[in-house]
Amino acid sequence: MTSEIYRWQAAMGAIAGALVADAVATGSDVWTDDGLAGIAIAESLLAGSPTPIDLAADLAWPSAVGLSDAPPPLLADQTTVDLIDAVRSALTTGEPMRVTDSLLAELATATEVARFDDALARADGDPTIARLVGGMFGLRHGLGAIPARLVSTITAPDGRRGRRYLCGLTNRLLGIERPLWYDPRNRRGPKEVLPGLWLSNLLGVGAFTSTHPDGLVLSLCDDEGRVANHPHQVAFHLEDTPKARANPSLPVVVDEILGEISAARAADQPVLVHCRHGASRTGLILRILLVGELGLDAEDALTEAQCLWPHTSTWNKEWAAEVERRADAAG
Repeated sequence: MTSEIYRWQAAMGAIAGALVADAVATGSDVWTDDGLAGIAIAESLLAGSPTPIDLAADLAWPSAVGLSDAPPPLLADQTTVDLIDAVRSALTTGEPMRVTDSLLAELATATEVARFDDALARADGDPTIARLVGGMFGLRHGLGAIPARLVSTITAPDGRRGRRYLCGLTNRLLGIERPLWYDPRNRRGPKEVLPGLWLSNLLGVGAFTSTHPDGLVLSLCDDEGRVANHPHQVAFHLEDTPKARANPSLPVVVDEILGEISAARAADQPVLVHCRHGASRTGLILRILLVGELGLDAEDALTEAQCLWPHTSTWNKEWAAEVERRADAAG
């Protein structure tokens, strides 16, 4: 059995990956009609309607997540049945998607790479193939491996359904409730700790956006809609837990965060990094920045980070291992 945290990551990754890949393949900045059709089928499934017997495999990702505890429709296309069975197995065992259908098997092999763009190259602009590859990639690597900027900015055409909607949909399809983390008691930050880089906790975001309306906000936690009106925000998925496989694509997520920070600072755009308490995940990024920019080892980076941002936490051993890995690689 796989952990609920990993199961959620994989399910959300599959749904978001298919939607984003579809939009990229068609050159769309919103979810396409096909993507929305797949969502509509899943919503009808939740409302008690039967799964359509003509459900196409490339549109089946949300429904497959919802059917992870139920049999596939008896008369569905064999490729669709194979995909639904494979999703159920992956979400149950935590193992990569195993399929017998020849096309799905070929496409699953294309997702063995670490980067979303590399996997999506297999689609060669074909939206149907892109939806299959994107879903498989997200199922294998988790939500964190899907480029956060794409997940954050590609939404439904009416703008009302985006990343937060997909989170809620995944919860309903899996029949789970994500844990509610307690709010910080006091505001931390925003404080400029490096040139052009501010840190805060969730309660400090509003102060940053009010003084820097064109600033970039990098959210390392669910902002619960509190930053919804800010036009420059990218939300990343990092599980602040020591449980195994909670962050299956941690290096990829960190690289993307560092890339956003670098691009913003190079363009003289103020950038804020925050998580819920401004301690663990925020401290992780500060420590890694200090390793890269000052050439510090992991221990010295922690000392310097706690001087610059005293809230930096050390409890998460997965974060410490990532800082040490990067410090060792930098030599």
